[in-house]
Amino acid sequence: MKRLSSSQIRVFNEVASQGSFSDAARVLGVSQPAITAHIRTIEKSYSVKLFERTGAGAVLTQIGRQLFHRTASMRDTEREAAEILERAYTLEVGELSIACGAPGPAMQLVSRFQKVYPGVQLQLLFGNWQEVVNAVRDRKADLGLLTDAPDADDIVKLPFYFQKIVALVPQDHPLARRQTLSLSELQNEPVLFRTEHSQTQRAINTVLERTGLHIKPLLVLEAREAIYEACAQGVGIGFMFDAASTRCDGVIRIPVSQLPETHSEDVFCLASQRNLRVTDAFFSMVTSPSSE
Repeated sequence: MKRLSSSQIRVFNEVASQGSFSDAARVLGVSQPAITAHIRTIEKSYSVKLFERTGAGAVLTQIGRQLFHRTASMRDTEREAAEILERAYTLEVGELSIACGAPGPAMQLVSRFQKVYPGVQLQLLFGNWQEVVNAVRDRKADLGLLTDAPDADDIVKLPFYFQKIVALVPQDHPLARRQTLSLSELQNEPVLFRTEHSQTQRAINTVLERTGLHIKPLLVLEAREAIYEACAQGVGIGFMFDAASTRCDGVIRIPVSQLPETHSEDVFCLASQRNLRVTDAFFSMVTSPSSE
């Protein structure tokens, strides 16, 4: 004997709950004849009568009541499952992991997103340029926030901010009074570089190679925060994208004449992930790019 299908149980539960074939059809979005056909198939297959058809509707028989006692929980489970999915769709609940290059620009969007979708739990990962790209491509993060995100067929990106590289000069250094600096002036100064995985350092290296300048760094540091702290402590002069940090203690930020290009801060994700509900909601936080 064939087992009851999930659709047959669903129809039976709805008729039992509504007490009416027509109301069950309305709730399930099908025709009343389709509802009737499902119930008749069950009754014929098992030689039972599940409902008494009366002028007032459909009344469960004794065997119908026994069956409904066992199957009613399945209806509740379906409704609870639908509610969970509905809440996820409206982003009352959810999860989103974001790989970030710099905390400054990232926190602007994160703050806006949380105000609109407080039920979505966010996980933030921080790393250098290559680490952020790898995190998105390896699906360790749903999306990334990064300066000059890669142009690639498998990546979708949208800029939300434009900024330039500035020199971080200790506030007591003689050059701190300057309005602009050139890289050639720093050849005999204690200079701090980032590692080659840093987008900031890549931009600086490109200019040094193009101009034929050579700067031997005093230190090469991995983290942006280490660069800033070293500059604030007077160790040397470093570089940073201007919006990468909101810190303003201990250093003077000065434009560099050979680094006039603006760089976009981008939100990006895998093209295959772009239409996911939570990813789309985050992209919607990005309106028109801005700069200060």
